[in-house]
Amino acid sequence: MRRRLLLSTGLIALVAVLVLGVPLGLVGTRLLRQRAEARLEREADAAAVALGRRLRAGKPVDAGAVRAAARPGDRLEVVLPDRRRIAAGADVGARPIRASAARAGALSVTALAPATDRTDDVGGVWLAVIVLSLVAVGTAVGLALVQGRRLAAPMERLAARVGRVAEPGVSVDAHPSGIAELDAIGAALVDADRRVEDALRREREFSDNASHQLRTPLAGLRMRLEELRALATTDDAAAEADAALGQVDRLVGTIEHLEALARGRAPGAAAPADLARVVADHVADEWAPRFAAAGRALTARPPHGVGARLAPEAARQVVDVLLDNALRHGAGATTVRVTAARGWALLRVGDEGPGVPPARAAELFERGVSSANGGVGLAVARELVRREGGELSLVHAKPACFEAAVPAD
Repeated sequence: MRRRLLLSTGLIALVAVLVLGVPLGLVGTRLLRQRAEARLEREADAAAVALGRRLRAGKPVDAGAVRAAARPGDRLEVVLPDRRRIAAGADVGARPIRASAARAGALSVTALAPATDRTDDVGGVWLAVIVLSLVAVGTAVGLALVQGRRLAAPMERLAARVGRVAEPGVSVDAHPSGIAELDAIGAALVDADRRVEDALRREREFSDNASHQLRTPLAGLRMRLEELRALATTDDAAAEADAALGQVDRLVGTIEHLEALARGRAPGAAAPADLARVVADHVADEWAPRFAAAGRALTARPPHGVGARLAPEAARQVVDVLLDNALRHGAGATTVRVTAARGWALLRVGDEGPGVPPARAAELFERGVSSANGGVGLAVARELVRREGGELSLVHAKPACFEAAVPAD
């Protein structure tokens, strides 16, 4: 803003100087020329009067008398009544200034002066115009700097306060700047900071309350499942109890992981893990029975051997979102592939269904999208992958195929 204000003010001042200064210089030059011509006319009139008196007194009018009537540096040309021409005075050059006497009587008197008499002071006029123009432009630029500082300083303070909006433990105060518009923005910013802080506080309280309230019944559920495990009389019952205990433990881990994600805690670097094995085991344990019950085929390839720096819990949640999406909205056989390429581990989930409409592909990962192909799940999955330094994207729309790329081990 300072640069724009300075540039605009400087250009306006420059245009004003050109519009006013150039005509002023031209008028001054014209006045100097008219002054030189008027002086010569007065000189010619005075010489004509003096020489006319001399002629009427019977005195001779010769070169000496003409020279005496001429001003130093000028030259006079006199035509007597008998048509004699007398010229005397200084050398005025090839193209002198000429002026004839207005009332010379019987005489004809012409005064001549060097052309420099008409141009000697022109340089001074233009020098004065240029100096005054520079002073005007400099003054305008100085005022623009002062005004720019006066306007920019409150805006810079306002921008600094914007950067602290919703920052924990920091309150945004509006300091009056004397500029009504900026003061109104500052007041609106303070109000927005209060509303955002209140909304974040309520969300944090909900997250804390939900996490706390869920842990207690989950702990009780785990204790009952352990009792059922102890009371199991058959291997099948014990296996089901163990599976239920695993589900409870995984649910607790999911809650902790999502709580950390909601609080914005940056996770540390994930330890290298066999992503293919984590995915294959999770697919076999959790999703193969669901797809089989729906009459659909589900395969995971390869079963092991693709390392990646992705937390196992995050990998399982991403797989849950993608497979749930395929089960709900896809069709045909579903394939989960884990490969490595150019330093990345690629997790792909694709099915043989109708795919994603082109109009919905751009907003598929936005939260709250009312679409049969998107919603909160995909948004959460993308956030989980991005937290690990990767990216989740739709690589094929028809049939649908999602790809999660994470740094490979």
